Amino acid sequence: MSLFDKLDSRVRDALDGHEDLHRGRLDRYLKPTLAAPEEDATAADGLLEKSAHARTKHLDVHTRGFIAMAREALNKWERPAAEVIVAPKEDYRGGKMATTKLPFANIILPSYDEDWTGLSHAKEIMLWVLRKLPLADHDDEWSSADEAKEAFNSEFPGILSPPAHVWEEMTSDAAQSRLAFVGMGAIRLYPLVDTSDPDGATWVSDLTFMDAFEVRAGFERYGAAAYFNAKQEIVRIYLPALGQDFRPGDTGWEHAKWVWRCTILIGTTVADHLVGTHWLTANVVTYATRSSFGVDHSIRRLLKVFTWRSATINYSASYSLCPERGFVHRGSALTYDALTSAYAASSVRDYFTTPELIKRKNPTPGEVSFPWAEDALSLYEVIHRFVTDYVEAYLTEASVLKDNQIRDFWATIEDAKTFNKMPDLSRDELVNVLAQFIWTVTGFHEAVGNVMEYAINPTHMGTKIRRGATMADAQASFQSLCIVALTGLKMPALMNDFRHVLPDDGKGRPIFVKFQDDLRQLSEEIQLRNSTRGDWACHTFDPQYLETGVSI
Repeated sequence: MSLFDKLDSRVRDALDGHEDLHRGRLDRYLKPTLAAPEEDATAADGLLEKSAHARTKHLDVHTRGFIAMAREALNKWERPAAEVIVAPKEDYRGGKMATTKLPFANIILPSYDEDWTGLSHAKEIMLWVLRKLPLADHDDEWSSADEAKEAFNSEFPGILSPPAHVWEEMTSDAAQSRLAFVGMGAIRLYPLVDTSDPDGATWVSDLTFMDAFEVRAGFERYGAAAYFNAKQEIVRIYLPALGQDFRPGDTGWEHAKWVWRCTILIGTTVADHLVGTHWLTANVVTYATRSSFGVDHSIRRLLKVFTWRSATINYSASYSLCPERGFVHRGSALTYDALTSAYAASSVRDYFTTPELIKRKNPTPGEVSFPWAEDALSLYEVIHRFVTDYVEAYLTEASVLKDNQIRDFWATIEDAKTFNKMPDLSRDELVNVLAQFIWTVTGFHEAVGNVMEYAINPTHMGTKIRRGATMADAQASFQSLCIVALTGLKMPALMNDFRHVLPDDGKGRPIFVKFQDDLRQLSEEIQLRNSTRGDWACHTFDPQYLETGVSI
């Protein structure tokens, strides 16, 4: 029996004898969304409000329920303070940790978390009910981006997290360059190996791998590669589904840009955010940490700050985002078989450090402006100094190799078989792995997970591609906005006082204070860089905006 079957069985048992419970809860969630608006007497604003409400009213039942759930969660949420993260409490060694396995890959998830009680029984029932609703892809189009904005503001009045970057528009050719070197397009942006490109391209942001995954009827396949010249201007987009190149001015150019942007959002969300960051990096290291170290081990105390609530959020995602007719299946155009294939294809990857990544991305640093790469490396260097100082304060090379708990930790990561090319254990490599983990769950998680700037406008990015379209339809807009809103709830800030989590032995706590000073200095440095970057200001890796981990 799969994880999802077990959950469904548990919820069915809970509903037994309470046949109207789920129906009543669904009505409670939907009622605010279906309520008629107050009549607006006059003017264009009133007409726009009525139009936006009418568009929302005709969404499918699942989307309306999702909107109400998201609104309720946003209204109730209070950002946790540093004090909520406490020193480890439970020893899970010897197989004491409760776990489950994802149905599509060999990934083990802790199903219990010492830091969080998990979803309420009522919320589990609500999620089960929503999954049972039919999957319907409505194609109602917005009359304009302003209509969408009015609808978003009406459903989420003043409660959405502000976007990391302000975009006046995301459709121009210049905006594609900004997206590639500052925004989410930078994740897969690399220099071209072949310098004899017919259009003079020297860079490519390649997401053609998404063309391998089937989509539902009525949608175009994902998959695109955008090419940029030495001046960082976009010169061509290749769409593998059509086997065709598009260039500025061509018929279909605007749609080609839309396909690239939509592919960035879905490809990054599935491969890099949900699987790569949550279920691989954060989950594997959290599981290895808690199953290998006692509560007072210096490494477990260090990693507690960066693994807090990770088990809860990763397990919760497995039955809210992952299942058939779950939020990601509905919010994307992928068939469920294709979605699970995409998860599985993303579940094994090479291990490498951020300096290795940035070297491949930007072999001639300083010759061109690549804000994303510059700031990503700076954050890693601060984290690496912190981890180096901390590990050296507690461990010698000899003690690392003799420490059975560290050896178990290393073996657990290797046994997960999710990372190829793992190095042999040494003190230096322990530092590198810990630093890479912390960078991934703080900075990289921000890069792949804080995407409000892309979902807040239906002309920016979408999660489904319709033939010839350059704007998301109303249902897809709300589906993606709800996911983004819920995954954007603010968690404990990285720049914070977590000294109480570390050992009180005069070693780790002073090192953490220095780390915080270095983060503040880096934040000031990035702000200074941004003052000279113009429209290409990058806040993604500024420590003042980062959280401690993937706890949401």
